[in-house]
Amino acid sequence: MMARPTYEELEKRLRELEEQVVGYRREIELLKADHTRLQAILESAIHAIVVVNDRGQVIEWPSQAELLCGWSKSEMLGKSISLIMPHRIREQHQGLIPEVLQGQHGAIFGKRIETTILNRNEFEVPVEIAVTMTKVGERAEITLFMHDITERKNYETQLHHMSITDELTGLFNRRGFITLADKQLKLAQRSSKDAFLLYADFDNMKWINDTHGHPVGDSALVETAAILNTTFRQADLIGRVGGDEFIVLMNEPKERQGEEVVLERLASEISKANSQPDRKYQILLSIGTVRYDHSEQTSIDELMSRADLLMYENKKRKKTLGLDNYSQKTRPLSKRKSPQK
Repeated sequence: MMARPTYEELEKRLRELEEQVVGYRREIELLKADHTRLQAILESAIHAIVVVNDRGQVIEWPSQAELLCGWSKSEMLGKSISLIMPHRIREQHQGLIPEVLQGQHGAIFGKRIETTILNRNEFEVPVEIAVTMTKVGERAEITLFMHDITERKNYETQLHHMSITDELTGLFNRRGFITLADKQLKLAQRSSKDAFLLYADFDNMKWINDTHGHPVGDSALVETAAILNTTFRQADLIGRVGGDEFIVLMNEPKERQGEEVVLERLASEISKANSQPDRKYQILLSIGTVRYDHSEQTSIDELMSRADLLMYENKKRKKTLGLDNYSQKTRPLSKRKSPQK
């Protein structure tokens, strides 16, 4: 039979327990302070810092996440992080969290990833995300640092648009046209579509600038761009590739022979513009056209060179016949096209 502890022993044990309780309370206060500090950081951070557990459930959802994603904290706590994944990728990423925790996607840690998240109102928001993993005892947590990059993406889009667009006319510039035309021509190569290229030069632009000034010359270029936009389809590529040179690439199914129809429509639009009263100038274009030959696998640069050569032959012929004088009643459009093979 065990001996009963003495009073002194009980008193000593009680003091030890009291000290332990004080220590535990101190640790709890420290943990509370750490938690308060963490909450303050989460709430005041520029980024939306979201924490999910090893089951992909949200355990931290600060106000920045509410603003970014549209879901309130009460709505998201305990819910799957897949709610903010766009529908098109949600299913394939359902098992992403367990795979990350198992080390299958270790490359995502320590990197900035550009992606999109789904707002509650069903629109996607471009974000930059950084991912970290933290061990909490035997459990693992994943922290997502999400930053809204909508403004940056809009700015990048504007810069890209400026880099491929002619500032005066709003058409594609040479760089933009060649880049997109190369892709469109490759599409024609892989499909049953035919394509033809139109190269146009505004006759006597120098005469307009010297006689009426460069602002009027700019107006003539803008008016020509508007006529081309009216004449051709939205799917056709239209560019201003030189001071007074314009270019159009059209893709057509092989069974359609729409080149003559389009050129007649262009001549009609130019005649309509030239018939307006009190005009200071006439819109006169020299044109060269070439049709893409599927058997030759011609590049866009080669097509442009051929059409450019035919256009200048047409311009020389008009000068020889005296059809490039603005003081004469001349046809608004004449063209030279490559012989059909």
